[in-house]
Amino acid sequence: MSTTPLNASLKQRLVIAFSCVLVGCAIGATMPRLAAQSFPANPSAQRWEQFCESTGTNNDGALNRVLASRGREGFELVSAEAQFYRLCFKRPAAR
Repeated sequence: MSTTPLNASLKQRLVIAFSCVLVGCAIGATMPRLAAQSFPANPSAQRWEQFCESTGTNNDGALNRVLASRGREGFELVSAEAQFYRLCFKRPAAR
């Protein structure tokens, strides 16, 4: 049985594709495992204490009282979400 040019071409393509897969697997097996660079924690880095609270109201007086109270406690306002009246604060953590 003789092969037609179409079958020979198909066989060549399959051999090339299979060879590429084998070469790729061989190269992948010989490469070292890659990992993201990481650093140890810096013990002298600033630590933060943070929290968010919902005031439940858009009353300016109530909001100002919450802001003043948290400010006296040493917190800094870092985010305010008007839709849910949520305020987020941070301050340096005690060491």
